[in-house]
Amino acid sequence: MRRYHAPVRAILWDIDGTLMDSEPWHKRAIVDVCRGYGHELSEELCASLVGVSFRDLCTQLNAARPMPVTVDQCIDEINALYLTRVANVQPRPGAFALVESFAARGLHQACVSNSGREVVDAHMVAMGLPHFRFSISRNDVANGKPHPEPYLTAAAKLGLPPEACAVIEDSPTGARSAAAAGMLTIAWPQDPGIAFDAVDHLVEDPAALDWDALCRVRA
Repeated sequence: MRRYHAPVRAILWDIDGTLMDSEPWHKRAIVDVCRGYGHELSEELCASLVGVSFRDLCTQLNAARPMPVTVDQCIDEINALYLTRVANVQPRPGAFALVESFAARGLHQACVSNSGREVVDAHMVAMGLPHFRFSISRNDVANGKPHPEPYLTAAAKLGLPPEACAVIEDSPTGARSAAAAGMLTIAWPQDPGIAFDAVDHLVEDPAALDWDALCRVRA
């Protein structure tokens, strides 16, 4: 049974893989940097990286085979390499049109990412959309996704209760964060084979949802 939710008044967007088709470019940067330190990442491991923080990945790799750099230095190198290629990253098909449609409805919108501030800012500039009130990065919270803190922080910044917010995510990690925050959780994976915990909606296209009903004030 789906949980009750108040009428939707805000949309909180994940960025990587949801608004922007950035995951292949992140993976490329991860593979290139890790290869330089003797870690050849398998296709299976790369496929499992959706929603996983660079810190967790680098920590795991360093534990398996120590690298000659710190975890923080590894993260910085991955991000720096990704940023040199960010101009090549394209929006996910249909995402920007949906942002525009939500703006036309008068819904608040913000971005909530597990990426660091520098990468989030680069994405915000690349998207060039005026409808986002703000962005939350991994640097803005003590606990990243799947902890609920990033989404609860965004709701508090909007001055809205969590149950009035809908979240659009592409990864199980992000969906767990949104669900734990008590928000309407919409999973929009790029890979239909990804398994999710309980979410409110698992969709091929969020635009197909009945947004009139989701935004309607209930009697």
